[in-house]
Amino acid sequence: MRARTKKYLLTSSAITIAGLAAVYYLLPFCVSKPDIAPPTSTAVYDRHGELLGYVAGADDYRCEPLRQLPPQLARALVAIEDNRFYSHGGIDLIAITRALWHHLRGQQGGGASTITMQVAKLYNPPSPRTWRTKLKEALQARRLEMSHSKEELLLAYLNRADFSNLCRGAECAARFYFGCSAAELTPAQAALLAGMVQAPTRLNPLRHPKAALARRNRILTDLGEDCSAPLGASAHPISAPPSAAGHPGKLTLDAELQRRVTTIARQELANLRERNVSQAAVVVADNRTGEVLVALPAAHPESERGGALNGTSTPRSAGSTLKPFIFLMAFEHGDYPGTVVADIPTQYRSADGIQAPGNYNDRYLGPISMRQALACSQNIPAMQALDRAGGADKALEQLRKLGFQVPGTAAQYGLGLAIGNAHVTLTELVQAYSTLARNGCALPLQQRLPLQPATATPLLPAIHSYRIAHILSDRSARAATFGPAPALSFPYRVAAKTGTSSNYRDNWCIGFTAEYTVGVWVGNFDNTAMRNISGVSGAGPIFHRVLSLLHEHTPATFPEQPEQLYPLEIDTRTGTAATAQTPAECRTTELVTADEQAAMPTPKLDERGRAILDSSYAEWYAGAGLSHLYALESAAPSGRRPAILIPSPGTTMVLSPALPRNGRFAELRSTLPAATTTWHCDTLPIIQQGGKWYAVLRPGTHTLRATAPPDLSAQSTFHVVENRQSPQHKKSGQP
Repeated sequence: MRARTKKYLLTSSAITIAGLAAVYYLLPFCVSKPDIAPPTSTAVYDRHGELLGYVAGADDYRCEPLRQLPPQLARALVAIEDNRFYSHGGIDLIAITRALWHHLRGQQGGGASTITMQVAKLYNPPSPRTWRTKLKEALQARRLEMSHSKEELLLAYLNRADFSNLCRGAECAARFYFGCSAAELTPAQAALLAGMVQAPTRLNPLRHPKAALARRNRILTDLGEDCSAPLGASAHPISAPPSAAGHPGKLTLDAELQRRVTTIARQELANLRERNVSQAAVVVADNRTGEVLVALPAAHPESERGGALNGTSTPRSAGSTLKPFIFLMAFEHGDYPGTVVADIPTQYRSADGIQAPGNYNDRYLGPISMRQALACSQNIPAMQALDRAGGADKALEQLRKLGFQVPGTAAQYGLGLAIGNAHVTLTELVQAYSTLARNGCALPLQQRLPLQPATATPLLPAIHSYRIAHILSDRSARAATFGPAPALSFPYRVAAKTGTSSNYRDNWCIGFTAEYTVGVWVGNFDNTAMRNISGVSGAGPIFHRVLSLLHEHTPATFPEQPEQLYPLEIDTRTGTAATAQTPAECRTTELVTADEQAAMPTPKLDERGRAILDSSYAEWYAGAGLSHLYALESAAPSGRRPAILIPSPGTTMVLSPALPRNGRFAELRSTLPAATTTWHCDTLPIIQQGGKWYAVLRPGTHTLRATAPPDLSAQSTFHVVENRQSPQHKKSGQP
């Protein structure tokens, strides 16, 4: 009997052990095993693999999986979450027994969830916390333990855990709270992160530092570590640069170069603080590949004055930066850099009654070449060039072809398009200028690796693109306005253009060598005006230092001169080939083609060899003191058809308190010889002051006539309305 009982007990025990073994080892296979593959990284890297930051993932979290398990973080996590992690097989029977005992006695006790069970929970879709869910996770924990090492399970947990502030995973959390990688965490820092996983919101060290510190110290005490270190957590910027466009991956940016450019921008802004300059943005492109190496959206992103805005992609008033493309159009329509244009006082009054400015410094150079007009950034010749090249319609078409996203219609811009009344972005300018640097071949700028296949496409005539580059690099041509301009002077040839926009709100300097194009914007994101600062003194110093940095180890070259161009000595007064009568001071060398030289007209010279000017130059000639070079024939027609320029036919002029003397006095202008022109109007008083004619405006429709001997006349019918509101004055086209 005793032997039978013993046999029965042994059999029952074996069956029980087999059953428990089946439950422990076989039943887990009745549930699916979670896939604990690392979550998708939202990290963004530079061209050399350096971390730049993170974009938001599909769940709005930023994430970067750990590549290796940091020992200090593993120790801290096991100490606080599952101190028997290395001795159980995914289910901690001791913790379960203790939890049941406390439950039966109605006491609060610790939970029985293991790290492996939490891994199962993290890698499963969200579900209600029922006993069925918990049983499934326990069985899944067993499967995970049977197929993965303890290190793999810890790594999976730390990669998926929520660390608050939209940080998923310990690597991203370490970057955000401590500005270092998880591998570089100190024991105290690792303990702080490990303590957060139980309740990331309640233990957020930025919002609840006391609770976070207490939990950290508990972990350090359990580990026998020092608890005296301060909390040390703060919010470090980890957002990816705007160039990432919301997608993780590798960018063309060079992080080290961007850091050095940022330092340059901040140092130069410090020199401009007294002139109310707070921000700068910089874009650097490699002309050989189209890769963007630097895209600095704001030199001071921490600034409360709009530091979060992106200065590389925000449309701003163009100032004079579009003038090169206007003159290039004029070259396409038959002019060349030596063509002489009139830089004389010419006012244009817009439809809202505000007189557009002449040249930015009210200085006029008289008859000048297009080379000097562009190099000196003179407004009046630029508007003439636009008019000669086909007007705003053609210019708008050209700009859009170059990649400028200019809104609106040509009628909204008019000739003002030549002096900066359009809004463009810094990136668009760099794209367009890099096309000039490649002699008119466009190559799209790219900011993501691997690069998309792209070839340089001829977009602008190579001859004229090179001419523009040559003009922008001509120190002597710009000296009349800019002087030595150290910011634009280099020991090698550099093409550069500056610009300053409406009321000193935007400041630009864009330029290139054959290797690089650099664009700099300086101003204020809150649109407050800078104080009396030009592109040369504002954006120029940053441009100079950045381009010099780029060429520290890369020799600078210049775009190759097209074969069709060759040097010809010309007379700067007439834009034609120099003759024996050309004074030495009027001789210069210009790049021409054979066809252009053949088409040059006979210069108009008097018996003393002086260039003859028409009557439109009368005011300039009177104070120029250049009678030894020029002769004025006041009776000579200007070569333009008789027309009234101000007020032009159909114009609506506005009387406004924002205008000087309420805008009641309109200076009259026409293409007729100024010295012999008289003005008549039946409905408005016409007065003459200081050799100039004015109409005294009042509301209504009026017809104005201008006459000059022998039988020249022009007529204009226009309207005058009254506006009691104060429109905003605008000035643009400054260098």
